[in-house]
Amino acid sequence: MTQHGSFPGRPRGRRARPDNDVPEWAGFDAVPQDQREFPDLAPIRGRDARARDGQVQGERGTGSNGHSSSDPDHRSAEPGPIEAFSERWRRRGSASRGDRRADRRRRRRLLAAGAGAVAVVIAVVVFFVTGGGGSSANLGLGSLVTTFLPGELQQVPNACTSVPSATLGQYLPGQRKVAAPPLNSGANSQCTWTLVKPPLYRVLEVNIQAYSPSGLASGDGSATFAAIDAYAEAETAKQKPGPRSGQPKATVTDVSGMPGGRDTVAFQAAQVFQNNGAVTDMVTVSVRYRNVIVTVVMNGLNHANTGNYGPVPPGLLAEAAQTVAREVTGELVH
Repeated sequence: MTQHGSFPGRPRGRRARPDNDVPEWAGFDAVPQDQREFPDLAPIRGRDARARDGQVQGERGTGSNGHSSSDPDHRSAEPGPIEAFSERWRRRGSASRGDRRADRRRRRRLLAAGAGAVAVVIAVVVFFVTGGGGSSANLGLGSLVTTFLPGELQQVPNACTSVPSATLGQYLPGQRKVAAPPLNSGANSQCTWTLVKPPLYRVLEVNIQAYSPSGLASGDGSATFAAIDAYAEAETAKQKPGPRSGQPKATVTDVSGMPGGRDTVAFQAAQVFQNNGAVTDMVTVSVRYRNVIVTVVMNGLNHANTGNYGPVPPGLLAEAAQTVAREVTGELVH
């Protein structure tokens, strides 16, 4: 067996002390100099460490001065390293628990605030989405107008009966067909007539749309402002059609003399469509009366790639579109 340490032949550790008769708690100084395993090394803990601890292991709670460590009047003024470490650990745990509680409170406040914000957003979205449904209930969202104003229309006349038979016979002479089924929903009405009688191929479309108050509209959000926005968008779409719209750029001019006086504005857009040799002329007249827009489209096949159709007399389509628009708008004013 190989021997180690400063004293060959002597066991290491506690067995290095003669006969184990020196109590372990007695400390470094209790072992004579010549019996220490490492006599040249200083003790790991200072000679006064036991006194600072305020207790001796062998006396079970009795301080080095003879008083009980549980007595607050004779407790050591400076806590030992174990007690100090325990106190620091306890304070750290308390602070950590306090931080966790504060975090939970902050999360609860953030969740409550987020839920409130989501509720407000949902309410606003519902208002905007249902704003075009014709409801006249005032939701009281700031200065927005949420009811129909005096003079604004909530229902429009039937487009199919708004055009006199004489007018239809003048511009679509012959056996006409009405596209089925025509749309007549109260706030919107549409009707389409077609005439296929060589050399005539003509189509007349009439659309009447009443707009409702909307928070997405400009101005005060009233029904009239909603119609103003739609009218401006329609005119821009004719002047600058999108690359995927399939429509050529139109020649746009203002139209006067429509019923309704200052409450009425109108424009005309003339377009020429060419497809595989066929040429179709189309004239659109759009009229806005307060919160209602009347759109009349008159087109005729000017030159066909097959069959005997065309040509269309110059100015005939524009005359027909303006006449029908004037008659339909007159139904709104009266």
